Amino acid sequence: MSGERGIPFTSFTPEEKAAVKIVVSDVDDTITKRGKLYPDALRALWLLKRSGAMVVLLTGGSAGWADAYIRQWPVDAVIAESGALILAHGKGGKILYSKNPALDPDAKEKKDKLIRYTAGLAFSSDQYARQYDIAYEKSALQDYERRTLANYVKAMGGVWRESSIHINVGFGHFDKHTSLSYFMDSLYSIDSERLKHEGIYFGDSLNDSDMFAYMPLSVGMHSVEDMRSSFPVLPRYITNGYGGDGFVEAAKALVEE
Repeated sequence: MSGERGIPFTSFTPEEKAAVKIVVSDVDDTITKRGKLYPDALRALWLLKRSGAMVVLLTGGSAGWADAYIRQWPVDAVIAESGALILAHGKGGKILYSKNPALDPDAKEKKDKLIRYTAGLAFSSDQYARQYDIAYEKSALQDYERRTLANYVKAMGGVWRESSIHINVGFGHFDKHTSLSYFMDSLYSIDSERLKHEGIYFGDSLNDSDMFAYMPLSVGMHSVEDMRSSFPVLPRYITNGYGGDGFVEAAKALVEE
C-alpha cells in the first residue's frame, strides 16, 4: 500500500479488500447522518458483519449509547467515551464490560466536579448516561464559554477532544488509538501489527486523526475534505458522501464481489 493520503474514494484495491478482517468505525456523522441511523447505513453494517468481518465501534458517545449499540446493532464490541470503556459480546450471549486502566483513578470525582463548575454550559443530551467523561454541545458554546471551559480543563488536568458535534472532556492518558490497541489485545489477543494489517478505520472528524495516523487503511467521510487543512494526518481515502452516505459508499465497495 502506498503512503498517499486524502485520495478521493472510488474503490478499494483487490489487495486492500482481501486483507480486511477487522472493521473499526466511529459512529456520529460517520455511520449516522444528521443524528439519525438510516436504513441503508444499518444494512451496510449487516453486510460487513455477514461478510465475516469483526465489527468494532470506537466512539466518543456515552456508555448508554454503547449499551444500545451492542444489544441492537450487528457489532462485536463498542469502545465508548473516547476509549474509557468497552462493551463486548461474551460467551453465551453475555455482555462484557471493562474500563480502561489508563483512566485517571479519580476520573469520576473530577467529572462530577467539572460538571458543577460548568453548570451553566450546554451539556449533551446524553450526559446523564456518561460514566467517565463530559460532553458539551459545540454549537451552543460562545467563544468566551469555550475559553472558560478550556481553562478549567487545563487546571484540572483533563483532556479536551472535539468531534463533529461535541467537545468531550475526560480524565486519563488514552486516546482512540491507544484504547483500541489495549482492548483488542487484552480481550481478543489481536496485537497492534495484526490490527494494522487486517483492519480498516472509518471516521469523520478531528478526533479521528490519531486513528487515521495509526491505521494504514482508513476512510474519512466528506467532512474531512471540508476541513482538510486542519487535519494533522489525513485518511487514505475520502468519500464523496457525508456521514452515513459516505459510510455506505465505502462499506458496499469493501464487500462487493
